[in-house]
Amino acid sequence: MAASNKDIVRKVQDAWSQNRLDDLDQYFAPDFKANGNDPSGPPTLAAAKAAHSMMNQTFSERKIQTLDLLEDGDKVFMRNRATGKHTGGDGWMGAPADGKAFDIESWSIYRFRDGKIVESWGMNEGIRLIMQLGGQLPQRPVAAAASR
Repeated sequence: MAASNKDIVRKVQDAWSQNRLDDLDQYFAPDFKANGNDPSGPPTLAAAKAAHSMMNQTFSERKIQTLDLLEDGDKVFMRNRATGKHTGGDGWMGAPADGKAFDIESWSIYRFRDGKIVESWGMNEGIRLIMQLGGQLPQRPVAAAASR
């Protein structure tokens, strides 16, 4: 019996949580597009893996708890709670790597085709994370802000 899309998302979340990044390849289509990735990089699984590795260097004791997992047609929605400590990457968003704890939520939508993830969208409480760690939001240059 084929796994449901929700079951696949559970397996993906487990692989991310246990840093089994090579396991992820089997769940994502070759033409996968990550819409929530850092806009300065490509919207690929490889870029998501690189971002994940960087986050693991910056934040220790990261734990992800799935709060909601809903399936509707070819999409799965997931709401997570992420906790951990800022212990690396001194200067991340202006926050010292002093072991300060964080507790935020994130939301993801995965779209499937033929049992593979072909597209995702994601958001998190990034501003809340910066505030909890004592960081600062990046400042836009005044000229750029005025031209918008």
